[in-house]
Amino acid sequence: MDPVRNILLALAKHAEQARLDWQAGRAAVRARGETPSRTEAFAHHIQANLCLTAAIDAADLPATFRVHDITLSRDSLVAAQQLREIVLTYDRRSAIEAEHEAARLAYKSAFAEPVNEQEQQYIDILASLPVARRDKILDLAEEHARHPKA
Repeated sequence: MDPVRNILLALAKHAEQARLDWQAGRAAVRARGETPSRTEAFAHHIQANLCLTAAIDAADLPATFRVHDITLSRDSLVAAQQLREIVLTYDRRSAIEAEHEAARLAYKSAFAEPVNEQEQQYIDILASLPVARRDKILDLAEEHARHPKA
């Protein structure tokens, strides 16, 4: 693989790891019942993404530039997202990701399904609530999904 692809994939892997670290920290804070705030992990996440998009812009990639059979977008933000997805999917050293790839694809497929009429009613109801109440309801729904009552 040529040096440009290697550099872009390495930066994408770093950016994705920074995002995962930031999200894990947020989840830990929420699990303790605290309010998440901007942390150093968030700054690392943003900086890693800026480095990745700057590298994509600086590389001046041709319209047909491909990485693992995926043609990268000409838009540097879209290309950065594509690269972050590629490093999760194709990193053979990351066995946990490979084991969960089927579940990730199933989730992605279910997420892409159009919203049905009943779900649209829920959306309308939630949208009409004040933000604090909506957040509380969503938190309780997530808690209930994790620990259903028998």
